[in-house]
Amino acid sequence: MNKKILNLIIVSLSVVVSSLFLLTTTDKKMSDFFQRPLKSTEESSSVVMINIDDASVENIGTWPFNRDIYASALITMRELGAESAVFDLSFLDKSPAKVDENYVYNELPQYIQADFDRLKADQQSADDTLNSILTSIGYVVRPLDQILANELGFFNNSYLCFSLSEDKVSEEELDQMENFLPLKNIEVKGDTLTPEFSGALCALPELVAKTQGAGFVNADKDEDGYLRRLHPVLKFNGKYYGQLVLVPLLKRFGNPLVQISNSSIVLKNCKIDENTTRDIKIPRCRDGSVQIKYPKKQYVDYNATSLWNIYRIHLYEGFLKDVLSEMNENGFFDYFEGDNPFDLWEACQYMHNEIVTNGEDAENEITFDSYMNYKNSFYSNVDLLLSGAAEQAILSESENDADLTQYVKDAFAVAKEYYNELKTGRAELSEQLKDAICIFGTTATSTTDFGINQYEEGFPNPGVHYTFANMILSQDFVDDSAPWISILIAIILCLAYGLLSDKIRGTSRQIVLGLVMIAGTALLLFLYFAVTRRFIGFIAPVLSLALTFIATTVIGFMTASKDKKFITNAFSQCLSKEVVNEIVANPSSFKLGGQRLEMTAIFTDIQKFSSFSELLTASQLVSLLNYYLTRMSDIIMDERGTVDKYEGDAIIALVGAPVKMEDHAVRAVTAAIKMKAAEEEMNKEILQIASLDTKPSDMEEDLFDSFKILVSNGKKLFTRIGINSGEMIAGYMGSENKKNYTMMGNNVNLASRLEGVNKQYSTGGILCSEATAKLLDSSIVVRKLDRV
Repeated sequence: MNKKILNLIIVSLSVVVSSLFLLTTTDKKMSDFFQRPLKSTEESSSVVMINIDDASVENIGTWPFNRDIYASALITMRELGAESAVFDLSFLDKSPAKVDENYVYNELPQYIQADFDRLKADQQSADDTLNSILTSIGYVVRPLDQILANELGFFNNSYLCFSLSEDKVSEEELDQMENFLPLKNIEVKGDTLTPEFSGALCALPELVAKTQGAGFVNADKDEDGYLRRLHPVLKFNGKYYGQLVLVPLLKRFGNPLVQISNSSIVLKNCKIDENTTRDIKIPRCRDGSVQIKYPKKQYVDYNATSLWNIYRIHLYEGFLKDVLSEMNENGFFDYFEGDNPFDLWEACQYMHNEIVTNGEDAENEITFDSYMNYKNSFYSNVDLLLSGAAEQAILSESENDADLTQYVKDAFAVAKEYYNELKTGRAELSEQLKDAICIFGTTATSTTDFGINQYEEGFPNPGVHYTFANMILSQDFVDDSAPWISILIAIILCLAYGLLSDKIRGTSRQIVLGLVMIAGTALLLFLYFAVTRRFIGFIAPVLSLALTFIATTVIGFMTASKDKKFITNAFSQCLSKEVVNEIVANPSSFKLGGQRLEMTAIFTDIQKFSSFSELLTASQLVSLLNYYLTRMSDIIMDERGTVDKYEGDAIIALVGAPVKMEDHAVRAVTAAIKMKAAEEEMNKEILQIASLDTKPSDMEEDLFDSFKILVSNGKKLFTRIGINSGEMIAGYMGSENKKNYTMMGNNVNLASRLEGVNKQYSTGGILCSEATAKLLDSSIVVRKLDRV
């Protein structure tokens, strides 16, 4: 065949084969690898993960948490200046009401007692007393959904999530989806890439109604489990919706115009700060998604805090309030010159309840600013109370009453402990959460929302929202290219190599050219990515060039020498790496005859294997044998031995040929010891797997069934091994059409017989001859049995 035509055929086949790898996991992993040398995505201090982590589960209680937990956290977060609260949590179903134990045990008895006191004093009628008590009892049960809804509204910039799917939505949900949640300020420019859905899984409408919006959390993993891409926008019933963190970012940027095209999503005139506005361009991949550029670190190092750190502020405030209430009842504040802290606390609660019930009323000073004035005054007066002269004044009055003195000291000590915890905790959280987008997500080991990225296995998937937000804020994106670009580059490179290799004389020079072009192509593709942040499919050009190089090189070798062709044809008949290496190094050794060598023969057999055959079907027996023989053969090969042949369950092997070894006996005995250890491991493995109700996903059904049958019949693997050393004949034996590398001689036969003698002496399964024992070193202990 004409050489040019042959080169064209090689190029065509190489490009076609390599094109099959376009868009595959291999190419995606190369994209992951290319990202590693890039500068890590810059992380903004204004994006914080709120982790529902192991500490939260341990301290708050069983997951999933009651929704009042999040409600309490929202109050604290707004007080500390958080910009927005974004929930990657699906509040899909109604929550059952909860009995407020603190109210039942601490507050309700006081209210009832007060009502009866007023009744006794003729300050109210019996009917009024009954109505008042019934009203108080009505607060025993807390509607958790309403509590969360109230605090979502109180926070005033909260966002929930939904998933777009093909699930039908209710009329109420549909109304919210179509009128409240779509992106409003958009301009579509020929977009054909955005996926569209006809259904959704939505949070409870009464919760969504109290938020500033919601975003979708759809993010499909690749076939290998990696989460590499997400869509910034998706469609539902013809309308566009934003990804979970895109929605609060749009609010931060002043609700800019969103231009959507196939190539990019542009946020026009984003308000970055008071003095800066600019466009933010988000490049879209060929499927309309955005490739995620993770920070070069593990999730544990992200800017995050535990939900427990926030919720315990609420708990300690409750503890401090209870102490202050007791102080107030006992007249402690009569000795305090500042404002009554407990009254300030009550004023805060009143202001909060008015805001969540009726909304802010600036005319009557029912505003969040007024609420914070009371809250700040509360803390400043508590600080003054605990650091001022009040305690000493009370102690001076009670110095003649030891019990009262101790009570006062204990009360102030407890109050100081709670206050110091609150002061430290609020200061630390305020520094982290102020003006931040706070993303709630699960990271506890008892939860299931985990994935993989190039920096971490077991990556908490909520971290993808953190990453996407930081990508937008830092405008740090990567993109991909159309597949045809990779194919075009592959064709050009392969043709160039074919032309250049024709003009270069000498196989070694052609090899150097091929290696240089392959390495150069890989380097140039990476440099292009590093400069443009656009990934060109790596596998197609590099693999096609490599295939072309390999094919032309192999063909060159084949046409250059008949001996090389002969060696290539002989490879399929080789049994071990050493045999192959010897033939390649010395082709003349490939002959029917053999040579006498000092070596060691190994014979193995499974005791009472015929009883296994009676219990198992043919396919089960084959699966079991393959399982056993593979493990044992690998051990022999690891010790540089060669497996001669298999005879049923028996293995016949040799060590010391064709490559001569001085330590052949040591290697053979070492292999035998390892085989017995492997046998013990296999028996344990068989017993363990047989105890399972269902087979492991990576195991054949026949093998699993064979394990079950063996265990149920009390069968175990027990291998007898016979070993003998001495002069033997080894070589290729057979006809021209069928050859095997094997051994023969009396010393081979002795090894076979020693294997059978094991059962007469009840050995542990290994029996070697005196000839072998004499060749062993001190690392192996032997015991003399008998003269056979």
